[in-house]
Amino acid sequence: MGKNIKGIGVGLSHEAISQLDAFAEAKGVSRAEAIRASVAVGLPLLQLGVALNAERALTILEHTQLALSLLVERQYPEDVNELIDMAMRNVREYHA
Repeated sequence: MGKNIKGIGVGLSHEAISQLDAFAEAKGVSRAEAIRASVAVGLPLLQLGVALNAERALTILEHTQLALSLLVERQYPEDVNELIDMAMRNVREYHA
């Protein structure tokens, strides 16, 4: 373990462990890294008092994206490909 990482023991349900292992495998990271990522994303939301329904949040994001895409495709068709390219660059830069 690195200098800035301290091991702790935590109990999780079998279902949570299965989900963490599936996530870790899909991302090519260790179980520990999957747990660290979960805490890094979830803890700030909990500290803000946010109770997040992931399915609802993703539905809202997808709906918003589709509505915006439809508007751009109809009103600015010449910009569609450039916007998609820019979005993919941002995904690789900020979310990889």
